[in-house]
Amino acid sequence: MIYQLLILPLLGLFLVLFQTSVLNLVFMGRISIEISMILVIYAGFRGHILSGALLSFMLGFVLDCLMGTISGLFTLIYVCIFFSSALLSLRVYAEQMRLIVVFSFLCAIFEGLMVVLFYKMVHEINLFSSLFRVFLLQALVIGMVSPLFFRLFQYFESLFYDENPQPAK
Repeated sequence: MIYQLLILPLLGLFLVLFQTSVLNLVFMGRISIEISMILVIYAGFRGHILSGALLSFMLGFVLDCLMGTISGLFTLIYVCIFFSSALLSLRVYAEQMRLIVVFSFLCAIFEGLMVVLFYKMVHEINLFSSLFRVFLLQALVIGMVSPLFFRLFQYFESLFYDENPQPAK
């Protein structure tokens, strides 16, 4: 319980700050690795609905505050990704590596499409040319590193989560 209410949001805030500052410097602003999106997918696959929805809302809101010009765009995207991953986890076995890779790739493509469409609608900026150059490469990278981060998140969950169930009385 303490993991979902305290540790996971703090880890999420750290990841958002890390991805917007350090990773942006490492890749010189050319590509953005959305570790926070992988955390939202992980929360959708493994977490509870309420805590995961609040986590995805919080991560999207912080990401909007740090780098969004369209207010609420990343919040909307992250909440949609969370609910779609939660619905998918009800239908399939969500521990398969191929599923994690493909779903993370599709979520990154969805995020890129949403960003391009909203920028076109709100600011009338045409970013369709950067869709394949930037967002496809970003989606490939996110898809490839997502199993690694899923393992890392499982490790952190096992450190803080009490897996010894209480016997029924």
